[in-house]
Amino acid sequence: MGLLSERFVIDTIPVEVRRNNRRRTRIGMVFDPSGYVIMDAPMDTSEAEIRSIVSEHYRWLRYRLTKVQEAYERFPALHYENGEIVHYLGAAFVLCVKSGPKKSIVCDESRNDQLPLFSYLPRGELRLTLAATDSGSIRDALNGWFRERAQAVFAERLERWVSLPWLDNGLPAWSHSFMRSQWGSCSTNGKISLNTHLIKTPIELIDYVLLHELCHLKHHNHGKRFYSLMSFHMPDWESRRKHLNRYLPVLVQD
Repeated sequence: MGLLSERFVIDTIPVEVRRNNRRRTRIGMVFDPSGYVIMDAPMDTSEAEIRSIVSEHYRWLRYRLTKVQEAYERFPALHYENGEIVHYLGAAFVLCVKSGPKKSIVCDESRNDQLPLFSYLPRGELRLTLAATDSGSIRDALNGWFRERAQAVFAERLERWVSLPWLDNGLPAWSHSFMRSQWGSCSTNGKISLNTHLIKTPIELIDYVLLHELCHLKHHNHGKRFYSLMSFHMPDWESRRKHLNRYLPVLVQD
């Protein structure tokens, strides 16, 4: 696959454009804590198109980039080493890695008391036993565990919304994967895609994203009727959305 990358500044916003032939029409965005807006674009995207997008959405891009940089200290980049802090369902856990012949991941919540959000005092341990304890092996094992937990937790939480009247007692097709630019999406054919990184956030924020995407099955836009539907089923959705924005840095954790 071809990949072309270049950096430049547009209206004071540093932008890195990554053109690749996997993209067909849509442009994806990632907010890098180092200070760049990364735009993943189709190969034939012109610089004029990029500049137009940045100019049109300048205030929103500046706001998101600033928030990511402010929150980065709460969620530093992971190096996948023993003793680091990882997050699961909104709680902070100490990653305890040891070498052993049999792979094992144990989430010990025995010390998971109600400490303030983003506190780096240990709430518990995530004990990981691997034959090889290099950073790559730790990353693969940890992300595999996150995928397993996301599959189970998302399925359980989605079942709680099955009685929504427009679902006709049946949930839509859905899947999850690690994404760098959005928490979830709903396609025009009604399939929901969720970000595996959501498993690192509190349950109430997972519920917010799930309801948001399910409401798009009724109103595939962000108009007044969509937000009225959200408010009817989750009156505090706006505060949940603000809370979720604090977790933006986890989107760029590989």
